[in-house]
Amino acid sequence: MMEQGVTVAGFSDVSVRLPESYAPESSRRYPLLLELGDLDAKKWTDSLHGEGVLPEMIVATVPIRTERSAEISPAALLAHLATAYRFLEAPETRWICGAGHDGITALRAVLDHPYLFGRGACLSGSFEGVEGALPLHSIILRDLEDRSSLAKGCRLYCDYGTLGLDECYEPYHRDLGAIFRGKGWRDGGEFTIQRVQGGSHDVASWQTRLGVALRWLAVR
Repeated sequence: MMEQGVTVAGFSDVSVRLPESYAPESSRRYPLLLELGDLDAKKWTDSLHGEGVLPEMIVATVPIRTERSAEISPAALLAHLATAYRFLEAPETRWICGAGHDGITALRAVLDHPYLFGRGACLSGSFEGVEGALPLHSIILRDLEDRSSLAKGCRLYCDYGTLGLDECYEPYHRDLGAIFRGKGWRDGGEFTIQRVQGGSHDVASWQTRLGVALRWLAVR
């Protein structure tokens, strides 16, 4: 595995980890996973590749920054990465994952740019937003409800735990599921929402849960 630190779309500490078979002289292209925050994604992509669940993937990681969530542009990150690395063009080969507020960024990347990202994982999605809105007043959920339609062919994995802050997230995810179904998406098809017993709103829990998310997203 080769690891490179690069400046991407204004972020100077993006880490890009390349598969062992990635060779400068080759024209081979790879699937891409854009990881928002430290979710230990490379460990899971390697493990699932060893099981035959996933192909080799390029993993690009944007580290957590407290004030960053509102500023991040997955589309801009993808465009910058495309100038330096060979990854596949089909949306279903471009994945994005995040947790908390970054989970919402990942979810919206798939919903807003389905021609760029075809798979996404949103762990402990912070649908209350920075304003702390209740489900009926969640800006994010109301925006989704107002959309006339959702793109077909996408897959989104969402979850929430039962401990700490995550304990409050069930109503948001209940509304999220209802909105998805109302737009024609199918449980187990375009999306799944999982209640993780014992899951909490912290990095250690998210790192454990990401493997389940990636495994689900890999199913065609």
